[in-house]
Parts: sequence; C-alpha cells; structure tokens
Amino acid sequence: MQSKPPRNVLVGGSIVGLMVLFLLFCFRVVGVGQVGIITQFGQVTREAQSGVVIKAPWPIQHITKMNIKTQKEQQDATAASKDLQTVTTTIALNYHLTPLTAKKVFVEVGTDYSTVVIDPILQESIKSVTAQYDAAELIAERSKVEVALQDKLSSKLTDRGITVDNVSIVNFSFSDAFNQSIEQKQVAQQNAQKAQYELQTATTNAQAQDVQAKTLTPEYLELQAIQKWDGHMPATVAGGSGTILSIPLTK
Repeated sequence: MQSKPPRNVLVGGSIVGLMVLFLLFCFRVVGVGQVGIITQFGQVTREAQSGVVIKAPWPIQHITKMNIKTQKEQQDATAASKDLQTVTTTIALNYHLTPLTAKKVFVEVGTDYSTVVIDPILQESIKSVTAQYDAAELIAERSKVEVALQDKLSSKLTDRGITVDNVSIVNFSFSDAFNQSIEQKQVAQQNAQKAQYELQTATTNAQAQDVQAKTLTPEYLELQAIQKWDGHMPATVAGGSGTILSIPLTK
C-alpha cells in the first residue's frame, strides 16, 4: 500500500500552483510599438507602455494592445473630375497612432478604427479633391494633388487621434473614351509638329535658292570660268549671258 505524500509537500505544491495561476493572470507583455489599454467593467483604468505589465488577477480586468507603429492603408476610389471624366484613383496612406492618442481612439472607436474611421474619410477625401481638377490636370499636377489629399486627410483624421505620415497616388485610371481622346490628341500634336517642321524646311530651302539665284550673276559666272581655266585650249568660254569670253593665250 502506497504511503500518502507528506502534508507539507501537498501544501507546497498547492502554493506553487496558485503562484503560477497568479502569474498567468497578472502578468502581460506589451510589445514594442504597442500601448496597452487596461479596462475594468468596460472602463479604461490606465495605459501601459511596452514591457511587462501587471494587472489584477481577476478576469474582469482586461488589457487591449493598440498598435502605434506606422501602418499602411491602400484603397481605390472612383470619382468625377472637374471636367466630368470618370477617374479611379489608387491611394496609399501611411498613418500611425501615438501613445497619447491611442486611448482616445480606443474609447471613441475601438480597435477597428481602420474600417470605421479611415476608410470612409479616405473615400470622401479622394472624391472631394478629384473634383477640383480636370482629368489632364490630375496627370500633369500629380504632386500638387497628393499635397491637397494629404492636407484634407490630416485635417479630418488628426481630430480623431490618427496622425497622417504620407499620402501617395499609386495610379490614375480613366475611361476608355478618355484614353482614346488623349491618344488622338497626341497624334494630332505630332502631325502638327511634323507639318510645322516641313513648312520651316521648305521656307529655308526657298530662301536659300533665292539667295543663290541673286548671287549667280553673269559677271560672277565669267569670273568663275576664268579662275577655273587651266591655260589650255579652248581659249574661249561661255559667259553667263550667252556671250563668248575671249581669254588671251600666253606666248
């Protein structure tokens, strides 16, 4: 028959078990780039920075970890430009929460702030800014449009506890009809440039021929003939006026 463990061993084991449970319930780790929001009965009691956090051992106290690192949100939004062209814009937004605003976001919105706050504001801002530019201006002044978008988003998201780091326009997509009109315009411009070049070339050639015609006088042609004569027969050459120019022969 087996003997029972000593009473002090049972007591010691029980204490160790309770301590392990205590540690499991009381200690939490908040990672780098996170803020811990500790709640009890649905109310925020305090915030905890990254590291080991001690909370009450009972389950009614809960810790929620909020990300304060830079996060990225990319969306497509279809809107009408100032000249009523349909434009689909792909936007990349970099943003972050701060240790000071994480609690505000958690209390007012919760952890799903990207869907609840950022997505609708991003859609509305893209449509608002796109309507201020013609389709051609959106392409030619892309950096200006990005600045306008960033200003718009910052003004709306900062009040909600979200800091905008950067806004980038990844792509503009237009309707097939608009793309065809742009292509036709480019072809027309190329043809116009070609016609202008040909006109300038023809004008230059005509001017050169006119100068040449004025320069080749009969006297000038006779002088050229004399300068080119090598002293051998024939001793006469035709002048520019059809007359015969006699060149004396050397004895």
